[in-house]
Amino acid sequence: MISEMLPGFRALIAKKLIEDHGMSQTQVAELLDTTQPAISQYRRDLRGRKISVFLNNQRLTEQLERTANNIANGDVSPEKTGLEFCRMCKCMRDIGIVSGYSLC
Repeated sequence: MISEMLPGFRALIAKKLIEDHGMSQTQVAELLDTTQPAISQYRRDLRGRKISVFLNNQRLTEQLERTANNIANGDVSPEKTGLEFCRMCKCMRDIGIVSGYSLC
């Protein structure tokens, strides 16, 4: 989960924050509690390549939108972004995409 699914989710969140909310890579890095070079790699698809599972499932796409909006609106602090990622993992378990994984 951590090495395959989570980077894809983080990549999509980073892209949404940059493209839909007009944030800089540095701002996104701060909000996701990561580095600007990591965000750059997400943008260039060098990291987090397994995104098709998120884009091909409406429930995951909706969760992705909610998470990006919550982060952009300041409803989720950088210290709490991990909980948002846990919600995505739970959502993936609930709909049967993954089983037996837990980040929480």
